[in-house]
This record gives sequence, structure tokens and C-alpha cells, in this order.
Amino acid sequence: MTSDQTATTQPLEAMQHVLSRLQATLQELGLGLSVWDSFGQCVGALQAGCEFCRTVSAAGEKCTEDSGRLARVVLDEKRSAKDRSSVGCCLVGVPLYQRRRLIGAVVAGYPVRQMLEEENLARLCDRLHLDRQVVSRQAMEACRHGEEEADDFLRVLARLLEHEQAARTANEELATLSANLASTWEELSLLYRISSSMKVTQGPREFLQNVCNELMEVMNISAAAVVAYGHTSGRGADVVVSGKIDLDEGGIQVLADQRIAPRFTREKRPVLENKFLQSAGGEFDGAVRNFVAAPLVADDNLIGILIALNKRSGDFDSTDMKLVNSIANQAAVFLANSRLYEDIQDLLMGVLHALTASIDAKDPYTCGHSQRVALISRRLAEESGFTPEKAQRVYLAGLLHDVGKIGVAESTLRKEGRLTDEEYRNVKKHSVLGAKILGGIRQLQDVVVGILHHHERPDGKGYPYGLKGNEISLEGLIVGLADCFDAMTSNRTYREALPLEAVIAEIRRNAGTQFDERLVQKLLSLDLRKFAEEIHLSAQSPLHGQPGDDS
Repeated sequence: MTSDQTATTQPLEAMQHVLSRLQATLQELGLGLSVWDSFGQCVGALQAGCEFCRTVSAAGEKCTEDSGRLARVVLDEKRSAKDRSSVGCCLVGVPLYQRRRLIGAVVAGYPVRQMLEEENLARLCDRLHLDRQVVSRQAMEACRHGEEEADDFLRVLARLLEHEQAARTANEELATLSANLASTWEELSLLYRISSSMKVTQGPREFLQNVCNELMEVMNISAAAVVAYGHTSGRGADVVVSGKIDLDEGGIQVLADQRIAPRFTREKRPVLENKFLQSAGGEFDGAVRNFVAAPLVADDNLIGILIALNKRSGDFDSTDMKLVNSIANQAAVFLANSRLYEDIQDLLMGVLHALTASIDAKDPYTCGHSQRVALISRRLAEESGFTPEKAQRVYLAGLLHDVGKIGVAESTLRKEGRLTDEEYRNVKKHSVLGAKILGGIRQLQDVVVGILHHHERPDGKGYPYGLKGNEISLEGLIVGLADCFDAMTSNRTYREALPLEAVIAEIRRNAGTQFDERLVQKLLSLDLRKFAEEIHLSAQSPLHGQPGDDS
């Protein structure tokens, strides 16, 4: 068989299911079927539709040759045609098309009633040396149709073939649609899950790790990675990887910077590479076979690259590229919002630190006190099991606990020696005044309670309200202990910093009265000497303690 004949036969093989169903339907009507390619070669020998036809064929009657002649007429003239076989059967043939291309012909045959005439039957049996009685009985069952019905069968054959082809096309389209729907559902589910996880309070690295993990679940790939470029000058790129690949984070960044980023067009479109070639230097050592990469873009600036690496079977296609690009767009929105949120946080914390620094500056001996109290408060909150977000709110309460001193005379704050009763009453107002100052800021509502209660005591001897035990917020108790710990370990106008041993003894002595016993245990369980040194050193940074700072 030549290559042209092979190419012609393949479409017929693909239609085997259609032809098998057609054959079964015709057999019920008493018709046999044969299939021919566009070269007039038989690719499906004549299948007899009845016992009579099988007997005649077995005796040597060359019905297939007669069908072949009709098939060639159909192919040459590209139209339906009919004929009679040498044995007397009626033959009908129709052209077989696929997407308007002629790929073959089908021929159906049936024995006609005229063959039952005694003279015709006797001549057939004598020529083929068949038992007349047996053949006569078979012919009586088989010869159900007349020669005049040939035109009807021609139309039936054409309609059946058209119907089966339409059913095949519909099934193929349905299968394709189902596969596309399944793929689209996976993509939409992935995009929904990623969108649902886009919280500005979530860290960028955590979010990008989730993106890579989700991509691994949906795409049949070995690894997924994100390279996120630094938000501020001097800050390097962050690399997040999920899956297995023989490249470290540095290698993935080299891949992104040198092999992918330069390929992004001015419009920064995604790129697909199914035949990634190892460079002359061999820095990738065959670790990357193929990939799809999409840019993360914000304000027309490249802020990162999302890469799907090494498809486990086959090549990446346009569907993969579209999915990766959609996810990259989502990730870019998150990163842009996260950076904007970070900028706003930086601005807010800068303002708050400037405010507290201005208050501390009223008393040079308490410089840095607010920042140190904030750091100690956050550590106690973490030790008490607070979430990172809630611990940060306690940090703010510690940072702003003395903001009310803005209403206290500077001469009182700077006074050396004992305060008068009136001066002391004015100083005691600072917690209420601080709560009022910040009370109008909706975003700080949960911070105010820590400021208001930080001078309350479990034994009820505190101020401004003389609350006892559980009446005092835990945030207020934390800030109160942090305030006293820093006061005792820092130099003041009226004394030098106390020795650490004396501080520990004083805190332990007042546990349950001035300080909450549980918090005292948590504080004293720390390496206080090292902790105090870290706090005093860290507080020297004017912007210390912002979200994301792990110090």
C-alpha cells in the first residue's frame, strides 16, 4: 500500500464505529455491506446480509467484484448509483465524505424477489452446484424486496450514512465539550480558590506559595515557581517553588532573569517553550525540559514571573498558557495591592512613631520608652497565644499607651523629685485622655482598651476606674506589665536603672496584686537579660516593629 493509500485509509479506520453501526442496521433489513477507499480498493469485504447470500458467496460467486465495479462508478462520478450483480442481486452505492472530502464509497446489496422464479433459481443452483431444495428454502426467507425498491434503498443508505456520521460528529463534539468543560471547571475552581485567598493581611510569600501549590494540583507538571522582584531599591527578588526540580532558587532566578524575562514583548505576553535547549554553559544541566511563563505586571512594570515547569506528559499548549496567564494576572493584582498596603502601613507606622517620639521627647529620660513598651507588649502577647495580627494590635497599644501625656505639662513630666498631689492627679489623666484622642479613629478601636486599662491593677488599686481581676482587659494588663518592666530597666530622672535581679524580685513580689500572675510567669520564663538588651537595641530604630518585622 502506498503512502497516499495509507493516508486515505486512515479516515475510514477512524469511521469504523459508524460503518459497523450502518452494517448492523442494513443487516436487519436483509442487506449486505462493503466499504471501498477513494482508490477503489476494498477495505471492508462484503458482509452478507442473509444465509442465502452466505451460501452463494461460499460457492464461489464473486459478489465483491460486482460491488467493486459499482463503487468505482460512484467514486468516478461522485454520485449515488445502482446496478445488478452477476447472480441477480440489486446493488446500491453512495459516496462517503468527510469534511467535504471524498474518502470512499459504501455499497449495499440484497437478493430480489425475481430470483425466486423457478427457472432463475434452477440456473443458479446448477451453475454453482448447490442443493436446489436447500437454496430454495434460504431464498424464500432472503428475497424479501423487489428490484423496484432499489431507488428507495439508495435513499435509505444515503440517509442512514448521513445520520450515523452526524451522530459520530455530535458524539465527538460532546466528548470535546465535556473535556473542555472539565478543564474550564478546574481552571475556574483554581482561580476562585486563589481569589478567595487574596487577603492583604496575608504575607506575599504565603500567597505565592499557595498559588504554586494550586497550580501543581491542576496542571500535570513537575514544578511551579514564582520570582517576585523587590518592591524597594536594594531589595532582591523572592523565589517561591513548589514541586520537584533539579534547580535551586538561584537557578530558577537565573532562568527567569536570563531566559524568560528578555522574551517578554513590549505587551509582556506569556511565553511557551516546549523544546528548551540547554545553554552552552550547561547551567541548567537538563533540569528544564519545557515551560510556560507569564509576567506579573503592575502599572506596566514587571514585578514578577510565574513559571509552570516540565509537563509530565506531552507538551504545553495554548490552554496551559491561558491558564498560567490568568493566574499570573490574579497574582499581580495581589502583589500590587500588598505593596500598596505595605506603603500605607509604612506611612501609618511612621506617623505613629513620630507622634510617640515627640511625646517621649518631652522627657529626655524616657526617650524610646514607647517603642520599648510596644516591643515588650508584642512579645508578651505572642507568649500568651495571640495571633500575629492581634499581637500587632497589642504592639500598637504599647506604642500609643502614653499618647495622652500630650495634655500633661512639660514641666511636670521633666520635674526632678516627687510630684505634688495635683501634679500626680494630672499625670493619672493621661490614659483617659489618650483613649479620647484615639477614640475617633475607627481603625484603632480595639487598640484603645489597652491604652485605657494599662494602669489598672488586678487588686483594684489602679486607675482611672479601679477595675479588678477579669474586669481589666488582657491587653491592658500586658501593656501595664511591659510599661513597668521598661521603667525599672531604664534610667529615669529620679533614679538609675535597677539591677535585673531587683527587677525580677519586684515583679515577682507584685504578682497577683499589681501584675497578672499568668503574665508574670510568661515574662520571667524568658531570658530577661538578653531580652532587655534586644529591646533597648531594637528601639533605637525609629521605624522598628512594623508588620512583617520579625525582630
